[in-house]
Amino acid sequence: MSDDFTPQEGSCSCYSNTYTINHTPMARFICHCTICQDYTGKAYNDVTVLLKSDLSELEIDKTRFRSWKMPPNISRGLCKRCHKPSIETAVGGNLVLIPTDNYPDKVALPEPAMHLFYNRRIRDVDDNLPKYEGFVQSQSMVVKELAQGLYKRVTKR
Repeated sequence: MSDDFTPQEGSCSCYSNTYTINHTPMARFICHCTICQDYTGKAYNDVTVLLKSDLSELEIDKTRFRSWKMPPNISRGLCKRCHKPSIETAVGGNLVLIPTDNYPDKVALPEPAMHLFYNRRIRDVDDNLPKYEGFVQSQSMVVKELAQGLYKRVTKR
């Protein structure tokens, strides 16, 4: 483990699909896109982003992946047993997105950095986070946040 993050066992809501999270997430954001709404069954997806190497004991065979939109930029995984969000993958499986509901200790997580696709929100959110609208603006800000997260990791070594 390369930071002071205490490992946590993440899981879907039925605890059938578990994995160990060994590193502080590189990013955390709240996405209001209609795909995230469909995936989670909620008004938004509060999600963290990690490198695949930050996880261990991941039993991918307990997850059914689906792409909601082509090209499949993100594959969203649902537990085969409870059909609730488990994990998502991006960039050829090298990035893993985990809904914050799947962490037992949310207090140990970084605070969300922003709202994405805020133009698709179901209801207004009253907080001080930046709110980005549309595909280009939202995706640009995610890429920037991930680049900053990777840079922080590289410069810590």
